[in-house]
Amino acid sequence: MTDADLDRSYSALCEALTRVGEDKAPLFLSMLCLSLISRLQQADDVMPLLAHAERQCADGAGDGR
Repeated sequence: MTDADLDRSYSALCEALTRVGEDKAPLFLSMLCLSLISRLQQADDVMPLLAHAERQCADGAGDGR
């Protein structure tokens, strides 16, 4: 994915989150994640991505620290 594609996708994600609202954001993100996960070939492709995201959350990524 090019930087332009990544920027376009991220912008679309932000806009969609705004449209669904804060109260439905967790549901939206869960549905999106399941949809994206289903495109991978096997669970072994998913596990490192889950671990990476979890580590980033535990390390405070995105919370201004």
